[in-house]
Amino acid sequence: MTRRHAALRVRHPRDLPPVGAARPILLAVTVAAAVAVAGLLGGCGHPLSSGPPGAASSPGTPGSAAPGTTPQPTAWPGNAVIGIVGLGAGDTEIAKAVADFSEAVAAEDLVRMRGAAGGLQNLVNGLSKEVDRISIYPPMAGLVDQYRTAFAPMLDGARKLQDAIDAGDAKGIVSATERITEGMQ
Repeated sequence: MTRRHAALRVRHPRDLPPVGAARPILLAVTVAAAVAVAGLLGGCGHPLSSGPPGAASSPGTPGSAAPGTTPQPTAWPGNAVIGIVGLGAGDTEIAKAVADFSEAVAAEDLVRMRGAAGGLQNLVNGLSKEVDRISIYPPMAGLVDQYRTAFAPMLDGARKLQDAIDAGDAKGIVSATERITEGMQ
């Protein structure tokens, strides 16, 4: 590798820290599962719930039902659950995008780097719609912030990388690559 291209070297994906969205996805899925299980256990008279089936522990307590009423599961607004599932699937796609980009950089292949940057833009734009789906559910606010914080530099870097490649700007390529990597931390 020439000295000029040494700054473009990107670590292999297995050497990178986990994609920033992985931990929040795991947390969101865990929270979603816990809420669903708690709703089922608390509202259906499961042995772990407090009291016999149909008995209210106190009026208004989640999971309790007044005599003669049917318990209701936790209501997730809109398509929040679909958004969480989409983001979970998207996390794998981000890992693939990182691998594609890393291989293109290692091969010093500007055409593949440009293509990987375009693919990353499309992926992040699609995943942003899933973030919008979960943003309507207040307990997901922290997760929404983490995704938006990660996606902004990834999109910015991908756009700048394509522009720098088109302009033949080596410093711009390095700067844009660093910007993409910033979002993946």
